[in-house]
Amino acid sequence: MFLFILLSYYLEANIRSKQQISDEGYTSGTSIGILEPLCICSSRTLLTEESKKAVMTQTVGTIQIASLAKEKRGHFKIGVPCPKGMWPAVTQLRPAANGILLPDAFIKISQLWPDGSIKWLLCEGLIDLQQHSASEEIVLTLDPVESGSPSKTLSPPVINNDEALLLSLGNGETLTINKARPFDFSNSTHFFSSIDIVDITPQSIIPVAFSYALHCNNNEYSALTVEQKYEISLGSDKKLIVETEASIFLNTGTVCGHVTMRNPSAASHPNGKWDLGDPNSIYLKECCISLTGQSLESTLTLNSEVFSSSEHAELTLHQASSGYGNWQSPVHVNKDNVNSLPFRGFKLYQSDRLLLSGDQAQPQITISNSGSTFSIHVDKFWQNFPSSAQLSANTLSVSLLGSRHSECTELQPGEQKTRCISIAPFEMQSLQVVIDSAWLKNASVLPFLPSKPCEFDSLIKSGIEGPSSFFQKRLDIDEFGWRHFGELYADHEKALAPDEPFFVSHYNNQYDPIFGMLTQWLLSADARWFELADDLAKHVADIDVYHTSDDKPEYSGGLFWHTDHYVQAYTASHRTYSKHQPTGVYDDHAGGGGPGGQHCYTNGLTLHYLLTGYTPSRDAALSITQWVTNYYEGDGTFVGALLALKNSDIPGVKNVKTGKYPLDRGTGNYLQARLDRYELQGCDSDIEAAAYIIAHTVSPTDDLDQLQLDNVEATWFYTVFLQAVCRFISLKEQRCECDSSYQYAVDSLTHYANWMAVNEYAYLDKPDILEFPNQTWSGQDLRKLCVLHFASNYLTEAQRTLAEQKAEQLADTIYQRLSTSTETSTTRVLCLMMQNGHYSGFKKAPRPLLKNEIQKSQALAENPSSLSFLLTHLIDLSPSKERKQLVKRFPQLQKLLGKP
Repeated sequence: MFLFILLSYYLEANIRSKQQISDEGYTSGTSIGILEPLCICSSRTLLTEESKKAVMTQTVGTIQIASLAKEKRGHFKIGVPCPKGMWPAVTQLRPAANGILLPDAFIKISQLWPDGSIKWLLCEGLIDLQQHSASEEIVLTLDPVESGSPSKTLSPPVINNDEALLLSLGNGETLTINKARPFDFSNSTHFFSSIDIVDITPQSIIPVAFSYALHCNNNEYSALTVEQKYEISLGSDKKLIVETEASIFLNTGTVCGHVTMRNPSAASHPNGKWDLGDPNSIYLKECCISLTGQSLESTLTLNSEVFSSSEHAELTLHQASSGYGNWQSPVHVNKDNVNSLPFRGFKLYQSDRLLLSGDQAQPQITISNSGSTFSIHVDKFWQNFPSSAQLSANTLSVSLLGSRHSECTELQPGEQKTRCISIAPFEMQSLQVVIDSAWLKNASVLPFLPSKPCEFDSLIKSGIEGPSSFFQKRLDIDEFGWRHFGELYADHEKALAPDEPFFVSHYNNQYDPIFGMLTQWLLSADARWFELADDLAKHVADIDVYHTSDDKPEYSGGLFWHTDHYVQAYTASHRTYSKHQPTGVYDDHAGGGGPGGQHCYTNGLTLHYLLTGYTPSRDAALSITQWVTNYYEGDGTFVGALLALKNSDIPGVKNVKTGKYPLDRGTGNYLQARLDRYELQGCDSDIEAAAYIIAHTVSPTDDLDQLQLDNVEATWFYTVFLQAVCRFISLKEQRCECDSSYQYAVDSLTHYANWMAVNEYAYLDKPDILEFPNQTWSGQDLRKLCVLHFASNYLTEAQRTLAEQKAEQLADTIYQRLSTSTETSTTRVLCLMMQNGHYSGFKKAPRPLLKNEIQKSQALAENPSSLSFLLTHLIDLSPSKERKQLVKRFPQLQKLLGKP
């Protein structure tokens, strides 16, 4: 498979240059694979040939145009699933829109099937909108180049030296990428850009990583992608990590990318409270992108009015709040638990003179000199307030985080913010591609995606329409601003305080609404579902994940819980526990803690990355997976092993004495995360680990009466684990692996499914045994339908009849209860329906393997004794790792032993 990948990169002319950091500091690496790539010769013509082209060309989606008011070009970026075996990894593909080849576009492989064919690819490019009308449906097709086509050699349009990357553009100009600073791009005649921090002079800017890749399309180099990472020292032991990623289209020099700003420090979280005002927070007036140049004139269009820096000297646009009626909501409290937003909406000034004010600013900003005009766009300007733009002679700046005209923005330890940026020599529109339904079905990359609507779709639709839609819930508590935008309001938590005008509770992706919304989008093609999913994924990847490696292993890199049940967030923001919250609100109320294994959701982030190529989603999914792996398996240190032995009998963690994992949602989500990492990285070790987890959690011989599955409050989440087992079985079937781990998983699943067919019932049939008998239980009942439908494919005829009858009875009861309840439109119930309502997909997914098809033995590792467990960690003991473990776990030791 490695050779397949290597050869495909060669033929795609992906030229990569890596810069690494040595022990002595930043050193310039050499280019890897500076090849004279083979490119296919063909003319740029309409793909209208009816012969073999019609057979070869594949329709993969449609492109939606919002309007054609000003924009001359449109930018799109879409992940495309591909059927197994259709295109080998060496296949060159050319994208086209309505039969017109797209010269400003490129394709790269994201993932391969086990047979080496393409499973997911990423297609990004620009479309000339002047060739299309707003009402026109633009069909996106992929055309494989025939293997026998003529070829020619191209010279790379890039010069790579120690200081910079010089890129020759199709218009004869040169774009220079400075390696010393983030997003430092300079056009030879017009401008140079940079990322700046207002009111702070960095003590140092240290390059950490730099890489680039050239992409070839239709006999021409079409684009270059570049990734950068920097560590910026701010003084007082504070540092800011800045990562950038950009696609540069060579014909015009158009830049489309994103910038991530991260505080990598660990939080102090005294007594398990995570309030704003942490001593390791970074306070910033503003991080911005700046563009400067000689005779540079900046123009701002706002509410159809045009303002020019040449006419108004210096212009200042300040978006201070959302501009909606609830802009003074307590969701916006600062570390003092006070909402200090200065005014509603935005104001535009010239010096101190007010020119314009309003609610939501959606600025269109251009810069001009030497007869050329460039459009500058920072995505979601008003939604990520406080935001600002400064326009003056020869200089333009647009904020990415914070505003110099608001109070300082607090970037908490382990928190980051990512903003999308584009710089183009024309007005540009962001385009959405809807994957063709027939193509999606044929690709079969999402085995549980149903082929038909379900009865719960009408209920789920209240998430995008009506008075309880997720859009309306944003307005209810003003879930806007750079830290909050995209988050879901957990309105179900208001149950014990229905008269509170603002009950601030954040949802933090419980039951994976990212995945649920993306599923709804793929099934319905309704852009509103994608909008919600995209906003939420970006929020979760930045804010809800703890971006540090300097805290204890069971916290570092993890996903924060939702706001604690039935209490408000106060100054905890999106970190669950606040010192202002009351205690003893419900049974076993912890009132403090941190990221925990029971709250782990990676399916949506993984799918979001595969569909969009948005790397922060991928990185967040991988971070969560490593964290939850450390949570259950430890970090490999002797100190960690001792603690694991000490905690072996605590519910919810792995018992290292017996090797058993708890049969609960945490282990189920852990299993899902390992399978997601396999999808992202393709390492068989994650499949082997998944098999081990299953073998040490359930068994085909389990005494289910002894497990007391009728104790619902303590065991309801066993179905979460069984759903993950279904996915493992499906993946093994995709890989045609009928080995011992596959058979063990099937036998264990059917053992539990047979018990369910006889004993399970709708939870609210017995409300007296439930602490809170609400419709969340009906949402959880949907999981039983998924398990029973999937497992029925492996049962005997008599057993299958029982399972299907039970599933039908449960479905009728669940629908009757949810369709008549006002709770159905609350966030938690909606998310459970989105995650589990399409249970018919579980019925169609299985492809049972016969034992004689493939017999690949896979030994299941035995669990070591407690003594050998400790000895293994003692033999591998590293003093450096042990020191880091100690100072992370006991910060008071840092004065003696140093920081992690």
